[in-house]
Amino acid sequence: PKERAAAMARDPKERAAALEKLVEDWKAENSDAREEGVTKWQLTNQIQNAKARSEEDREDADRLLDLANAYGVLDPLDKRCLNVLERMMKSNLVNTMDTQRQGEAYQLFGRSLFFANRFEESLTALLRAQVCFKEKGNFKVRRSNNRALLRVYCSLGRGREASERLEVALTLVENDDDAVMLYISAKQALEHTGEDRDREILDDIWYVYLDMHPEAKSKFEGYMYAGEGVLRQTAGGEERHEDPPVTWAE
Repeated sequence: PKERAAAMARDPKERAAALEKLVEDWKAENSDAREEGVTKWQLTNQIQNAKARSEEDREDADRLLDLANAYGVLDPLDKRCLNVLERMMKSNLVNTMDTQRQGEAYQLFGRSLFFANRFEESLTALLRAQVCFKEKGNFKVRRSNNRALLRVYCSLGRGREASERLEVALTLVENDDDAVMLYISAKQALEHTGEDRDREILDDIWYVYLDMHPEAKSKFEGYMYAGEGVLRQTAGGEERHEDPPVTWAE
């Protein structure tokens, strides 16, 4: 559509910065998912163990997924994670697993494709994960899938679908900070990848949510006030370089 083409044609530097923010958010989510206190040595050891197990039976999809997961936990951008998953997909080994495990494979595949800037393919994989999780999936994996779809839709400039994912994701968040950061990430991305009307829809969904969740509203207002304070300090610093301080008499 013309609107989407126009959105994608905006300042490439701003769009690149918005996409990088989405990547950083996803990487941070990966860090949060690690076991507390786990060391790099332990994660590297997990990779070696998973690799040895996968080599015992190269057609065992569960072992291959464990290997891909091990690569991805240590470094989400590790190309070996994507390579293992692509092998699983091309050989249809993914279809030999339990439904939820299939969803986990597609979810990880979608993330790896996103980090490789293959956004359309990422969307396809995540939608397949969504189908699996609807059939067999817990609260945690469905929440993760919605967050992932939100990021990918933002990257593609598909603000309306991103807004729909935000609406669903907000029913799955565990705390107010999570909800606020979810909205802020989507809002920042759509500033450079979406249309004005799409951002309005996103805002409408968010403010309805805040009306129904006063604690989240208070948290969000705190974030906004803190951000405005930083801007005021920055502006004040710039003004002091140009003009003398204003006195009470003035």
